[in-house]
Amino acid sequence: MNLEYQMTFEDFMALQKDSLKRIHYHQARYNITFVALSMIVFLLGMIVFTLLVRIFLDFLSENVRDILKICLSFIPVILLRPILTKYYEFVTIRQLRSSLKNDKRWPRNVSLNFHTAGIQVNSSYNGINKNTDIAWKEIKNVGEDDDRFFLYYENTEAIILPKKNSTLTESERTKLGELMKQHLNYEFKLE
Repeated sequence: MNLEYQMTFEDFMALQKDSLKRIHYHQARYNITFVALSMIVFLLGMIVFTLLVRIFLDFLSENVRDILKICLSFIPVILLRPILTKYYEFVTIRQLRSSLKNDKRWPRNVSLNFHTAGIQVNSSYNGINKNTDIAWKEIKNVGEDDDRFFLYYENTEAIILPKKNSTLTESERTKLGELMKQHLNYEFKLE
């Protein structure tokens, strides 16, 4: 069974965003960035609350004021946690998008040939053809977003499979879903 589509820059960026959650390197950098940003916010909170406690709560004992400053300094960290957790992903994707802004590799024609042994991927752009054969057992991980599936056969390499593709008939969609469930043990719902 064949599936043909054009891979766009947005498909590639969606793969990069998905891989941020899966690659150990990015997970380690994410954790370090989160801890560093949390410490910066905590220290800024300490500075602000030291001044505020000294001005407004001078009547309390010094030990109580110190405990109060520390407790109050955790509040901005807790309130900003959703922003701090997304910072690494935002900056990494923005840097990648900026560095690939003038890249001419997209849109790229992609042809996927599904068979019982695996998937044959053919992609072409600017007269350059790339052919890759991937056995089902080589696919290590499956990711997805709203519009695509990502079949990872290496840590940073994946087949992008669009969920919505008008070239497939209903019987082909069903057959593809069964083939993937059989070999990848993943429930695919192609639209």
